[in-house]
Amino acid sequence: MEKRLGRFSYGLMAVSAVGVALWSLRYFGVPFGGRPPVDGGIAGVIAHIPFRALMHMLIAPIALLVGPFQFIPSLRARHPKVHRYLGRAYVASCVIAGIAALTVAPQASGGPVAGWGFGILAMLWIATTLGGLWFALRRKFELHRLLMRLSYAMTFGAVTLRLQIPFGIMLGYTSYSEMSVWLAYTSWIPNVIVVLVYSALEKTRRRGGARSPLLAGLA
Repeated sequence: MEKRLGRFSYGLMAVSAVGVALWSLRYFGVPFGGRPPVDGGIAGVIAHIPFRALMHMLIAPIALLVGPFQFIPSLRARHPKVHRYLGRAYVASCVIAGIAALTVAPQASGGPVAGWGFGILAMLWIATTLGGLWFALRRKFELHRLLMRLSYAMTFGAVTLRLQIPFGIMLGYTSYSEMSVWLAYTSWIPNVIVVLVYSALEKTRRRGGARSPLLAGLA
């Protein structure tokens, strides 16, 4: 039962990540005069700083799409080169999209409070990703896995942000820009907390000589 729950959780994460990444393809029409269905505040940001905004919106989905494959133990074990190549693509997309996000944050449609939240997210996203790469190159794989989990927790904020929008509407907010004052924090901080708790539990189980099937999916 626990093993099935682990597979279901991983599958749900992967499917939602792929879905959001594919939905982001709509931004490719912007350079050609297309007007994708987005919140008016986001459209204003794109109009004001198109290159930086689109750099983030078009590159970040690559990280979101690649990430789930990096957590498949059998892929790492049987095809280490594929894991490394995908890892490089993930790191590159996180760093490029993260730098773009950092430059866009001061222009956040939700104002300075939202801007600070997204800015902190961008800095931590870049730092954990590069830190994960640094430890991988030095073959310190336990720290590599921890930092990459944290990195993807922030990447996955693109999904949790969208999942939280309906709750914002239920609470009476009328636009994404209004919600982004708190979405800039709630979209990723809970993800980071989950990963930290998860990793601590996994470490405890390993020290005890047992390993839960639920934890095996993201080893």
